[in-house]
Amino acid sequence: MSRAVTVGTAVLLLAGLAGCGTARASGEIVMCHHQEVPLRGLRDGRPATELGPDGRAALKGTEVRRIDDLAGWTIVEESDTRVALIRELDTPHSESQGMVFTHEFLDIERFGERDGNGRPGWHMRASSRCDLRRDLGDAGTADVALDPAAPPPGRDSRQVAVLVHERDCADGRRADGRVRLIDIESTSTEVRIVIGVQPLSGILTCQGNPPTPFTVELDEPLGDRVLIDASVYPPRRIVEGAGWTSRSARRRRSGGGGR
Repeated sequence: MSRAVTVGTAVLLLAGLAGCGTARASGEIVMCHHQEVPLRGLRDGRPATELGPDGRAALKGTEVRRIDDLAGWTIVEESDTRVALIRELDTPHSESQGMVFTHEFLDIERFGERDGNGRPGWHMRASSRCDLRRDLGDAGTADVALDPAAPPPGRDSRQVAVLVHERDCADGRRADGRVRLIDIESTSTEVRIVIGVQPLSGILTCQGNPPTPFTVELDEPLGDRVLIDASVYPPRRIVEGAGWTSRSARRRRSGGGGR
């Protein structure tokens, strides 16, 4: 059974994020998986062609692949112990269950055995594709799509049925009772929502999770406004989840069950 959350509750949940760092809470920092990326660096950062001696040495580190297009990469951090670079993909890369990766991140650090100068050598710490997301504090990241098993939202709709796909490990279970509407903001043209999932604790397997039906309640009819996922940077429109299914969704298609 899905859980509906009102706007008033969302305000309380948003206030719970106040424990995050100031930069995160203000949206000045987004996350590429678990890596922090300052938005100012994305907009105004130096290209990797301007890397100094440390950065150039890091690019020659262990397991660091050759980068021929340095001009397309932006410097997130450059120090004598860590070099982090990010670039926007030429074409977004679609993954399963609605994940769309838009950036690639490289994290190169000094660790391991010391070299002739008494310092650890440069090694690849992380290399991955990601999408940029708001830091949701204690809540985990989720992908959101319109529920294809429910009627599409219309001008008079005060409820919007969505499917929520939890990215964290959850033993392959749905997130019933753990979906959180963290923020909702209405303008004359958009309804922007931020949805996360309260993660499970303990030792969990990571075989992928089925999407969870969830109802977003609006204070006023949707009208001609567009539903936007504001947990992503930049925010993007929420569309029907092609290929997204859940047991309850299949039951609704066959006429049984319901919200």
